[in-house]
Amino acid sequence: MVNLLVGLAMGLGVLSAAVFWVHFQWSHDRKILESSHAQQETRALMDTLVHDIRRANFHSIAISSAPNSQSNCLSPFCGATEDFSVTPQQILFSIDRNENGLKENNECSGFRLNGTQIQTKTSCQPAVWTALTQTKVLEILAFELRLQCNLPSSNLGDLLLIEIRSQTPTEKIPLTWRRGVRLRNSNANLRNAATNCTDSAI
Repeated sequence: MVNLLVGLAMGLGVLSAAVFWVHFQWSHDRKILESSHAQQETRALMDTLVHDIRRANFHSIAISSAPNSQSNCLSPFCGATEDFSVTPQQILFSIDRNENGLKENNECSGFRLNGTQIQTKTSCQPAVWTALTQTKVLEILAFELRLQCNLPSSNLGDLLLIEIRSQTPTEKIPLTWRRGVRLRNSNANLRNAATNCTDSAI
């Protein structure tokens, strides 16, 4: 009887150790998977931001011969605040998506931080903002923008620095991503960018 109890106790001990090890391994693998997923989500988000912002102020060759009333621009895609404006947590810009030379209601774009989400602007008037990230997948802790202007040599294009700090809802380990975007479109030197610039780009 004693031997049976001893054997039973040893068996339970081994089983407990095995359960603990399986649970530990499962938790470890889950953390690695969540971290990898967060990195993929943030990388995809950053690629989307860079792709769209790089096209800021793009217009087709079919531009109007009359200057925009708000500026000296010969295009409806520059001069107004909705065409290009940068604050530390928001950027507005316009893009001639269908290349017809006319600014239509779906050609005002932009990105901003709202709570723990990054939103994208999808309409000019009224302005419509749509969530680009989902908090159940990725929490955005910080979204910072800095515009550096190439005043001595405008043909290089201004440089927009983007920084995103994110984490998953379950794994509270922040990740920081940084990218720079050159704004090379021809209208870049016509907008009043100096008021948005933090310093001169190198």
